[in-house]
Amino acid sequence: AETRLLETLGAKRHEELAIQYKGMNALDVAATIYRILQPRTHTLAQCQHIMRSALLDQFRNNATIEMPGALACVRLLASKTKTALASGSPLEAIELATKRLGMHSHFNVILSSESVKRGKPHPDVFLEAAKRLGVQPKDCLVFEDSLIGVEAALAANMHCFAVPSGNHAAIQKKATRVFPSLDAITWKDIESPAH
Repeated sequence: AETRLLETLGAKRHEELAIQYKGMNALDVAATIYRILQPRTHTLAQCQHIMRSALLDQFRNNATIEMPGALACVRLLASKTKTALASGSPLEAIELATKRLGMHSHFNVILSSESVKRGKPHPDVFLEAAKRLGVQPKDCLVFEDSLIGVEAALAANMHCFAVPSGNHAAIQKKATRVFPSLDAITWKDIESPAH
């Protein structure tokens, strides 16, 4: 989706640009690209439409690949506590992916950051998920892969376990704990997230 938008604008992907929006929802990614590139050929709304449409096309037309240990981790959590999925992806994409992976029914709440006022790194999506679960933010544990997601969890006053997909050093400094994969997380870790 990012590549399609950048190609439309006559630009190429580079890490300095991507690091600014990894973890944001599609609309915020497009807005960040628009703000940085300041294209004269497309409006912000057009950029957001291109980005979101391309992302949904990718979800619809490609296989959904499980992050190692994701289904086992979700099953473990759902067997012992309330669970929410609070993602930056469009709700349609979240629903499609969780159903394909057989984990949809394990979540009490499924929420896109497109449904709240501000996306990550703001805490809105995590706070809304906690509210819908009936849980205080301080009693929540977030699982994240991006720096922006970790920042959103911390801004929500939540513990955050990270399995970084990039920007490892910055995530290591901010997350409550960092793991090499979801397979490495045990129930003992979850019961005592700060240790």
